[in-house]
Amino acid sequence: MDASFQAPERNGFRYPLFRRNDRPLPAEWEGSLYVWDIDNTYLITEWKGLRDLLRIRFEDALDKRPVPGAVPLLRGLGDSEQDPERRPAIHFVSASPHTMREVLERRMLIDGVVHDGISFRDWGALRYLRDVFGYKIVALLLLRRETPPGAREVLFGDDREHDPWVYSLYSRICAGELRGEELREVLESQRVRSAAAAYAVALADELPRRDPVDWIFIRRLRKKKATSSPAEGAEGEGEEPASERRRRRSTTRRRRRPKPPGQLDARLVEVEDYGQAAAVLFAAGRLRAEDLRAVVAEVAAAGDSHPPLAALERLGAFGADDLERARAALAEDPGEAPQEEAE
Repeated sequence: MDASFQAPERNGFRYPLFRRNDRPLPAEWEGSLYVWDIDNTYLITEWKGLRDLLRIRFEDALDKRPVPGAVPLLRGLGDSEQDPERRPAIHFVSASPHTMREVLERRMLIDGVVHDGISFRDWGALRYLRDVFGYKIVALLLLRRETPPGAREVLFGDDREHDPWVYSLYSRICAGELRGEELREVLESQRVRSAAAAYAVALADELPRRDPVDWIFIRRLRKKKATSSPAEGAEGEGEEPASERRRRRSTTRRRRRPKPPGQLDARLVEVEDYGQAAAVLFAAGRLRAEDLRAVVAEVAAAGDSHPPLAALERLGAFGADDLERARAALAEDPGEAPQEEAE
């Protein structure tokens, strides 16, 4: 890939990633920016070991399956503004290697998903292969540097890895709550290499102290009793083996554990499926009624739907009128023509 797609250099270091921004926005632009993870957020990615990772690496675009509801939600968000100059921007931040770009963008073409930019990891830099946390923070900060200050962001991810903590931390960095040495310590506590942590600190120092994040949507994959830190999370259900519990406790004692993001950020919304996310976005005025219905219908057709208004009902940011409006939108039959009264 051309060197122009690499990260910029700071203090003699550039983070090993590749990125593209296909839609430079004017400085006065104040529209919506939707940032999506790919694995288990846009596309279903099931893996348990190295063999599965190799299989995923060589899958064709037709083999990849979108998460139910993701495609109509992405389309609806992209089409939510009639004015083309205010068309929302959609960017993907993928932890996949840049060699998968063609396959992933072919899948987006099949799905009719239009995006404005995408970031990938450079898997050739072996020492950074496990640094998903640092990569995502850096990718978000690089994107923010190129985004007009008045743009508002909505972030989408899942809870399989680090997305809840990364997104909440990113919001705090932008707001100016975490900068300099304190930010470096937090990043290194999450095993971000010192050079990468210093790079993120340098990028953060270039940003205005202004929080651009409106909402964070996290698709729930883990089955757990309570939110834990990235160092504590365990996949699946059941009792954790004693040996693994001792190893984990030994590791987390050496770390500075962040607060669970649910306690930290009221804008973080955990959803069981995208029908629930669509209901919140509809109530927030970011999604049309027909797009809400399309998302809920696709999720229901996949056979694993949950009550679509559940997330909206538990959020304090919306009132009874918003809930009733969403309920009415879901009940509306688009195929039923209005009846004229008989004279």
